[in-house]
Amino acid sequence: MKKLLSVLLICGLMAASAVSCAGKGETSSATVETTAAATTAEAATETETEPATEPTTKVTVEYYDGLICSDNMTDKEKEKSSFREFTLLDPDKAFTIGKCGLNSYYFYDSDKSKLKKTKDNFRELTIYDEQLDQQFLVHVTLPPNYDKEKEYTVVFITDSAYHLKKVPDLWKLIDDGEASPVIFVILGYDYDTREEEERFNKFILQDKEFLDFITDDLMKTISLNYKVDASRSVFFGHSFGGAFSHYALCNSDNYEYQPFANYIIGSPSFYAYFYPDMEYFDNSSIKDPYAFQREFDYFDRNETMDKNVLICAGGRENYYDFKAPDDLPTIPEEAKLLHERLVSHGANAELKIYEDCYRNNYLADMLKDYLKQNFPPEDKTQN
Repeated sequence: MKKLLSVLLICGLMAASAVSCAGKGETSSATVETTAAATTAEAATETETEPATEPTTKVTVEYYDGLICSDNMTDKEKEKSSFREFTLLDPDKAFTIGKCGLNSYYFYDSDKSKLKKTKDNFRELTIYDEQLDQQFLVHVTLPPNYDKEKEYTVVFITDSAYHLKKVPDLWKLIDDGEASPVIFVILGYDYDTREEEERFNKFILQDKEFLDFITDDLMKTISLNYKVDASRSVFFGHSFGGAFSHYALCNSDNYEYQPFANYIIGSPSFYAYFYPDMEYFDNSSIKDPYAFQREFDYFDRNETMDKNVLICAGGRENYYDFKAPDDLPTIPEEAKLLHERLVSHGANAELKIYEDCYRNNYLADMLKDYLKQNFPPEDKTQN
């Protein structure tokens, strides 16, 4: 009974500390602190033998001054979306939020150490999408010496569970003066969702709905809370996320709001659309599995593509999940074919094959190089 009441107490404190979009910034830190104190007092009254639990994290206006949401979001979506304290490095709190542990966020001690060094620049955002009925977890990482009056490029990264750990090293490049300041936005799932189980659904089966959410809900919300330079911002996805990055690029023309000018398509797993014998994923519902080879008919709708594209892959990538037939193009071959198709339409596309690398071990260096090359420190446009 005591353990149950302790869990309820923690839940009450955390519920008090997260201010949803519905508040539109009206809730101050003082209000939150008063609510948390009241919750603590009630819990202490109920369990006379239990000492009152003190809040472990001081609530600050910086975190809890309210989230301004996109007008495209429904009232339910706004109500279930909020800033909250950075809980990723506090397993007890993350467990309480998620009820089933830390999702797919597996970090080595060295990863945790790097995250802790930059945690003051992290903002944890939960944002709900009613169409997908999914609670997403977004980590917004502000640059060193962040100035809320300045405009920043956004580098948007999918697959938070895999790539969030790379952000501290990218952040350090900026801190060391090797790249210009940018805001990193890393998208994943809240702690009650097994990320790997959702990736295929969102990136492949529900790609349209997922892109709707990212474009009109998430990125519009980001732009309302931070000053964003969409004319230079970057979309990055890898593997299933790479296939989705290609989908997002080739369907960007269907949206009035254009949050990205640059796309990184990493190791695109196009086989997910059409290969029939995948052990873990069912793609039988896809009606046009080869639409990716037509760039989803982008060039039927448009004469030119006004985006910059980097396509990359490891030269030694192979299909480790299944025994692939001889006629199935490898991922590096698919990357080369994609590059040829885009260039044939006059698109500004670059291809990088990291010949001695496998599926994942080129990504950290690729992202560092991309940041330094495309946002060099001498760039004064954001100052």
